[in-house]
Amino acid sequence: MRNFLRSTFLIILIASLFTRCKNVDNKVNPNYVCPADRFTTEQFTVITSTMLYSTAIDLTGKSQSLQMDINQPAADTLAHRPVIIYLHGGGFTSGVRNNAWANKFCQSFAKRGYVTASIDYRLGIGAGTDNDVISAQVRAVQDAKAAVRFFKQTAIEQGNPYRIDTAQIYVAGESAGGIVALQMGYLKSVADFSEIANADLLDGLNGLAGANTLPYSSKIAGVISLSGAILDLNWLNNSTLPVIMVHSSNDAATPYKTAIVAPYTIKPLYGSFSIDSAVAGKSVTSALHTFNNAGTTPYISSSKYADSTIKYVAQQLYGLIDCTRLGRR
Repeated sequence: MRNFLRSTFLIILIASLFTRCKNVDNKVNPNYVCPADRFTTEQFTVITSTMLYSTAIDLTGKSQSLQMDINQPAADTLAHRPVIIYLHGGGFTSGVRNNAWANKFCQSFAKRGYVTASIDYRLGIGAGTDNDVISAQVRAVQDAKAAVRFFKQTAIEQGNPYRIDTAQIYVAGESAGGIVALQMGYLKSVADFSEIANADLLDGLNGLAGANTLPYSSKIAGVISLSGAILDLNWLNNSTLPVIMVHSSNDAATPYKTAIVAPYTIKPLYGSFSIDSAVAGKSVTSALHTFNNAGTTPYISSSKYADSTIKYVAQQLYGLIDCTRLGRR
């Protein structure tokens, strides 16, 4: 009898151990790694579509439709792809989502295997005071957050039509767009906002999330700032969000170090060099590539700088990607 019970126990134990090595659908967990050169080398053709991702009230009080151009790698075998949401530059008064540089950047990363989306965001800075500029920036941050929530909503409610990994969404932008990406990543609370402006200003704008919220997080995995800047270095102190930056040392529009530049009149901006220096020895992982005396946003006007910018960001971003999350279809 004892031998029978011992044998039965061993059979149950072996069966239990075998079951633990399985998924619930009885498929063995793969030890997945990224395919060779995925995310670092262009290897796909691209499928592009335009989608309405949100509506919001603009500076004049009118409802504005906000669209994004979504780029996906064609004939791709991954079940879940990382996402880059891109914001164009233009000083918060001009610029379009489908300009030549935004298209080049987004298409290049889609060819490397990312899902990318260049988005509209609300423009306009009112009378031009610093509070007006900060308000314009908050509206843009709200729109970027709405774009993140849009992707998470489609993943959860619509069967994930873009096959994204909701935990690997990055926000990128150049000049004003880079400023927005940095504020979105590191401006977390009303208390943070109170360090740069009166909290009542934020209340009048419906908070950091904006009025048209979806019931999903706008949390992102990292920031890509091209010629961007942040409004307060203190926001970096309690963050672990990684940042990748490219900047020219003599940028006249957005400071490489620290300066007051248009459209701001009083509030200083802290550029890429200041950010990189401020996070040294802290929890934020920072990567900075400097173009020496190359002027303002040189990657827009020079193919040499454009190629080196994209190559640098691709290499640094690859180091952040968790390939074990992606899996095959």
